[in-house]
Amino acid sequence: MIARTIFAAALLLAAGAAPALAQKSAAVLPGASSKEPVSIDAGKLDYFDKDQKLVYSGAVVATQGESRLKASVLTIFLEDSDASANGHRMRRMEAQGPVTVTSKDQVGTGDSGVYDKAENKVFLNGHVTLSQGANVTKGERLVYDLNTNQAVVLGGASAQSGRVRSVFTPGEKSAGAAAPTADSRAPTAQKTRATRTEAAAAKD
Repeated sequence: MIARTIFAAALLLAAGAAPALAQKSAAVLPGASSKEPVSIDAGKLDYFDKDQKLVYSGAVVATQGESRLKASVLTIFLEDSDASANGHRMRRMEAQGPVTVTSKDQVGTGDSGVYDKAENKVFLNGHVTLSQGANVTKGERLVYDLNTNQAVVLGGASAQSGRVRSVFTPGEKSAGAAAPTADSRAPTAQKTRATRTEAAAAKD
């Protein structure tokens, strides 16, 4: 297993994929800067040249600045060398859970996660929790826009899981210092403000 990992790493160095991830990147994780490199630590790495993808497994930790992502398996899909800009070859990142994303004092968890370069957004899916201190918001999907630094928590499609739940503790910062929005409707619905969710939660 160790020999396989070393061999895969050697292939990456020869192909120039690893330096592209380490030297120049975009803001891949919430709260990170596009000037900060993405560092990945894992127990195993498999490189698939034909599919242009890297599969990290075994207590995976991806770090960018003060932001961190933890997952069981992390798959990175690369662009062709000719299509990449400024050395950034990562076009999509998929994390298999449980997934935890930490940005300063905010923590987001879910069953799976996705970073999409084209949309420049990070998605957490399934049993999502966004917390900051004692303040907690729960839903089925979290969308973090890396352009606006805005987080949106969405409810599920079913009647039982189609609501967003928030608990705010007096004296604590809101679980949305990054201007999160909570939507108690299905993922296709329009965004609504967190205050609306608070009102719904108060009625319950």
